[in-house]
Amino acid sequence: KIMACPLCGGDVERQIRTYAIDYKHLQSQVDLPGLYCTNSDCAEGMVEESAWDDVARIKAELKAEFLGVMTPERIREVRTDLNLSQRRAGQIFGGGPNAFQKYETGKVTISQPMNNLLRLVSKYPELMVELQR
Repeated sequence: KIMACPLCGGDVERQIRTYAIDYKHLQSQVDLPGLYCTNSDCAEGMVEESAWDDVARIKAELKAEFLGVMTPERIREVRTDLNLSQRRAGQIFGGGPNAFQKYETGKVTISQPMNNLLRLVSKYPELMVELQR
């Protein structure tokens, strides 16, 4: 026994439980490792802190899909393909020095205009010469 449930005093054990994540009409699932109460009347859970990063990532992906914009991972791919740091990308494309850090972690969803600009430069990297003037 690792510890007692803080709500009911029942047994708690390490488990991985799958939870649904919804955004508008879209849905995905995430496995959340943690300590869960074995008392079926309680079922309290204490999810491992690192699992919340997965939840945030999946929510950001669902939101991007719903809005029809690039996912955080795709934004990172475009930026690294252009050999830009996050700070430099923010200077060139706008949004400030921390914009791409926020886009790539899913804390901020890119706008449709920023999405269009990134799509263009990913397809036509020669446009970077013009943007850096």
